[in-house]
Amino acid sequence: MPAVHLRQAAGRRGPAVPGRPGRTDTMTQARDRFLTLLQRDILELDAADLDFGIYRVLNHRRATVQRFLGDDLPAQIDAELAALPGQAGEDEQARIYNALYTFFARYYDSGDFLPRQRRGRTGRYSVPYDGSDTHFHWATKGSHYVKSGERFAGYAYRQADGTRVRLVVVQANVERDNAKGAQRHYLPEALAHPGAAHPGEWRLAFVHRPLTDDEAQAFGAARRRRGSAGTADPTDADPTDDTPDADDSPATEGASVQDRAVNAWFASARAAGTWPAAVDAEALQRHALRYAKGQSTDFFVHPQLGPFLTDELDHFLQTEFVQLWDLPDAALAPDRGKFRIARSISRAIIAVLAALEDLQAALFEKRKFVMLAHYLVQCSWLQAQGDAGAALVAQAAAHAPQVARWRQWLGEPAASTATGADLLARCPHLPLDTALFDDAFGWAVLTAVPDLQAALGGVLVHGDNYAALRTLEPQWKQAVKCIYIDPPYNTEKDGFLYKDGYLRSSWQSLLDARLRASRALMDSDASLFSSIDEHQRSELTQLLDICFGTAGRIGNIVWKGSTDNNPTRIAIEHEYVLCYAKSIDELAAVWSKDTDQTKQRMLEAFAAIAQETTKLKERQARFLAFAEEKREELGDLYRYRHVDKVGPYAARRNMDNPGKPGYFEDVLHPKTGKPCAKPFWGWRFPPATMQRFLTEGRLIFGENESKIPELKVYLSEVRFPLRSVLQLDARKGSNDLDRLFGSRDVFKNPKPAALIENLVPYASKSDGLILDYFAGSGTTAHAVLNLNRDDGGSRRFILVEQGEYFDTVTLPRVAKVMACPDWKDGRPKDGVQHDAGATDDAGAHWSRRTLPVVQVLRIERYEGSLDALALPDVAALAGQTELAGFDALLRYVADAQDLANPVRLSTAALARPLDYRLPTVWEGQAVERPVDLLHTALLLLGLRPVRLRRLPRAAAAGGGWALLAEVRPHRAGQPDAVQALELLLLREHDVDTLPPAAQAAQAQAEYAWLCSALQTEFGRTLAGYACVHHNRDLLLLGEGERGASIDAALAGAMWSRDPAFAPAAAAVQAA
Repeated sequence: MPAVHLRQAAGRRGPAVPGRPGRTDTMTQARDRFLTLLQRDILELDAADLDFGIYRVLNHRRATVQRFLGDDLPAQIDAELAALPGQAGEDEQARIYNALYTFFARYYDSGDFLPRQRRGRTGRYSVPYDGSDTHFHWATKGSHYVKSGERFAGYAYRQADGTRVRLVVVQANVERDNAKGAQRHYLPEALAHPGAAHPGEWRLAFVHRPLTDDEAQAFGAARRRRGSAGTADPTDADPTDDTPDADDSPATEGASVQDRAVNAWFASARAAGTWPAAVDAEALQRHALRYAKGQSTDFFVHPQLGPFLTDELDHFLQTEFVQLWDLPDAALAPDRGKFRIARSISRAIIAVLAALEDLQAALFEKRKFVMLAHYLVQCSWLQAQGDAGAALVAQAAAHAPQVARWRQWLGEPAASTATGADLLARCPHLPLDTALFDDAFGWAVLTAVPDLQAALGGVLVHGDNYAALRTLEPQWKQAVKCIYIDPPYNTEKDGFLYKDGYLRSSWQSLLDARLRASRALMDSDASLFSSIDEHQRSELTQLLDICFGTAGRIGNIVWKGSTDNNPTRIAIEHEYVLCYAKSIDELAAVWSKDTDQTKQRMLEAFAAIAQETTKLKERQARFLAFAEEKREELGDLYRYRHVDKVGPYAARRNMDNPGKPGYFEDVLHPKTGKPCAKPFWGWRFPPATMQRFLTEGRLIFGENESKIPELKVYLSEVRFPLRSVLQLDARKGSNDLDRLFGSRDVFKNPKPAALIENLVPYASKSDGLILDYFAGSGTTAHAVLNLNRDDGGSRRFILVEQGEYFDTVTLPRVAKVMACPDWKDGRPKDGVQHDAGATDDAGAHWSRRTLPVVQVLRIERYEGSLDALALPDVAALAGQTELAGFDALLRYVADAQDLANPVRLSTAALARPLDYRLPTVWEGQAVERPVDLLHTALLLLGLRPVRLRRLPRAAAAGGGWALLAEVRPHRAGQPDAVQALELLLLREHDVDTLPPAAQAAQAQAEYAWLCSALQTEFGRTLAGYACVHHNRDLLLLGEGERGASIDAALAGAMWSRDPAFAPAAAAVQAA
């Protein structure tokens, strides 16, 4: 029940154990303790005023359920006890209540269910074990780790008079590593009256920032004062310590720095005498404490709670509640009856808890709606698409929001008055962002793109990475060639947006689910690289072994990237890159690459010298001087300092056959005519190859035949293996950002683009798809763009990031690198050649080697899914037959899981797909937003768009807008080019109220309109598409034309569960 618990778990108070010496609980005490645990700590039915997320599901039938738990359940237990043979006194009733309390309390820790398999009263545990020689387990294995930012995104409650109060974060002034718990706190800022932006709703705004020195001193001093009074450890004087205390009452100074900061604000605000009478200050203060605590508390969702608790219950009842072997015969029947009562009640409660947990798991695993899709499109490329593209660029240059964004990207001063035309003249390859324009402009840009798949250079996804991987899977299954990730290192310095709440266990659950989800996107010959440090290397290795098998290990790279100037015992100056293959048998036997920046610089230097010289000796002298000057930078390639008419070369002495006899044919010296000395084991090359070398002038002889000939190897032929030790200054990552943004502090500890540029060519060809689902500052996209510019490749990237820096660092970085390859102090570097010209080698210009379109997808949040659950209103509930017993609890979930629920993708609502809306929290505001159903359908149905159109539909055909997408279906393991074109059609189609004749007439009109539109827009007929996918039904098709409604397929794809967490998968994992 992870999403609903905020108090200390009942288990922390010490569970009641039947038979504990000195236990004197009365039946009433035992019953009240159990019901309090169930109502307050597990179901939290006392949180009646909360009006968001899972609380809405819990509260909409609250009165019925409370009545059952408070009255009916105790009466049912009493009646069943009374029916047992013999007299069941209060001690027996207390024993049953104590047993129920003991069992349920032991599996909840600070509100989270934890799958700890208890074996006996002494706290011993067992774990699922498959009998192998080693086994890796962690406390939350099999659970979904939900990041705390997903929990209270839409926190709101209702006061007694029905007015709503919402708590929101309006500013996240975070440390640049975005690590929760890194001495930053949620601090109240201002209470806003209801206004036009939020009528009828009070708002308490929070900021998320570090404490000032004065605040840290004051709130730390409060802790010391409490310590001296005997209410806390008097030695605990750490002003940033957030260790929770059992007492979080507003009446105290506070159990933590966070609590004391909140309480201090309320004390000051109320003392000012301006507090509005319409807001209950004590209630708001209580909610503010809860909100601030919940923002930095991780939780888990366990998809298999029901089976787990059922198995645990049977073991508990058999070993702790009833021990049949100790009972006299006369007690067997009554105790068997008590066993049955405890088992029946417990199983019914488990069914409710499991149903609620399964609802949350289903919402967490479900594929998400695309809430907004927009595109970055390179202006120079768009302008080259004809008059329509040129007009759109001119329109963008006159659009104030886009011009402001360009100024920001180009590092213009705040007072800059540069026009859009000025900026494009200086940097013509700037991308425009369709999110800054209205829908009409965005559709005009997409209409100007002749082939979206051919132009697409990458996809940026803003959202939770697990949700994104699940949502991307149908469209990109088995399409990824290389994954690079830089996950949080589970340390205070590098936690990113993930709080290390449950130490290593939460980190392992986080990584486990995402590694499994990403595996589905990998092609059979794909590889994964993951950066990690010494602290988590062993755990990550175990997780990767689980995901890919030990046979999937390629090896580890030690990256020496820093110098430890303050060592303790061993100076830690390295990190690791762990390398795994989806199927190692599918990989090339030898990994090597022919590209290297140093090699490229040498070849470019030689080409420039060759253009300026005509004599070989002069060419040799100048290149040798270049090599001597750059000797330290050239490293091992310095030996390629010699030059002949072909190019730079080195003499290799590896002519001998290694370790066994080779070839012993004579090689005659060109001057003496005598056989040259041979290696001890003979030549490594057969006679034919040696003769070819001799003919091509590839053998280098000594002054006479006494020297063994050497092989001439040209620099252009050199290939580079992936070595297990890599030396690369880690500060280059911050230097990259300093050049792009004029500051090293926009993001802490970014990886250097050069690191990824070094890895990717080994695992992927030049047209591969690269995935990074811990995208951070966007280094992987930067590296992919650089690689394409270096070798003319067409690699693409998919980046996923859910942090707030997505819009301040990740996306701007991609836009900047699309616009210009070299930057300094946040501005394009002087001397960059922006004009490709019309020369023969114009195609080699960096701008022509930049795929011009990047798609940006912003997906639904988990908390948004909970908030979007449509529940029956009070009037509807009043008309229902009153439910009794546990049916009332189970009705919680039945209402939420209605197939017509919009969060499940209501097929009925697909009659108006352009008006499909969901309630969500958007930019801190609780709003109802339209869903981008076109891009949602493209993802979930696995369709790759080629051309997109939004067209007005003839009135006779139904009127309104229609969305057309010419697509190629994605078939895992098959290239898109071989797939026949298909069509996706979304249009308003609410014809159920029309009489049959009118429906037939509208279908005929729609068919005529569609045929005409396809001919005009795409130059095709309906028969030219292998299938026409459409929403709803009643699409009239002619002979040879095939169509299919998407309604059921779309809903099924969205609500499909993750097979890695399915019951069968859990059983296999446990076996």
